[in-house]
Amino acid sequence: MQIFSSPRLLAVLCVLSVGMMGWLYWIGEPLVMKDAKISLGIVDIELPWKVERAKWIVDTWREAGLIETARLQTRLDFIFLCIYPAALSLACRKIAQGREGFMATIGIWLSWAVLLCTPLDAFENVMILTMLSGNYAFPVPLLTSVAAALKFALIAATLVLYIPAVLVMKAFKKPAL
Repeated sequence: MQIFSSPRLLAVLCVLSVGMMGWLYWIGEPLVMKDAKISLGIVDIELPWKVERAKWIVDTWREAGLIETARLQTRLDFIFLCIYPAALSLACRKIAQGREGFMATIGIWLSWAVLLCTPLDAFENVMILTMLSGNYAFPVPLLTSVAAALKFALIAATLVLYIPAVLVMKAFKKPAL
């Protein structure tokens, strides 16, 4: 279908993704508490790995009156997770269309794989809301961290590795004579 490969759709998804990311950053700014060793805000509770760390973060936010801020940011992330994987997927697909061989295969594969960010992020959000409600018993922090780590790995494979690599290759490609 033409709509799914439309440059306009990609542009809209990218603008929505960046806008939503900025809004979530702005909402979550108070969650960054460097003195309390919570230097990444909501990302700290996305990757607590251990019960003790999850409890520390939640207790620190509760004492500072920030649990509702963390809940709001997490709930709004349910909207974001419907947008950014689609933008990354479409970007990989568009870039792969102009390629041949290995880079095309990687791009098509990533265009599908990055869609796994949606269920991973949704699961992670449910686990975060569980922890914010006071249940940070094992295995909740570990499951949250695994889902977040997989999500971040897919995002990094797309944004940090594939898209820049293809753009660099395109920049240095010799024009046909």
